[in-house]
Amino acid sequence: MGRLSRPLRRTPTTPLYTIGAASRLTGIPIWTLRWIEKNGFLRPDRTPGRQRLYCDREMEMLREVRDLMQRKVNLAGIRVILGMRSPAAR
Repeated sequence: MGRLSRPLRRTPTTPLYTIGAASRLTGIPIWTLRWIEKNGFLRPDRTPGRQRLYCDREMEMLREVRDLMQRKVNLAGIRVILGMRSPAAR
């Protein structure tokens, strides 16, 4: 019971969402989430079993990427726009 005795302190960077949950919550297909990661937009934390876990901050970024993709912004444009929105993160 030692594992459950400490409550999880949740912050915007606490990894919580699996790739399936992230897909459902953002409306982005799983293969696209993998593509986004492959192209360096984010690096979700991983469990010891290598399962991706996304935090709230990454979920916000995924929604921004989704919106830009829906507006037909290309990969280079998405990089520039995200870099301008959060220069410290790039």
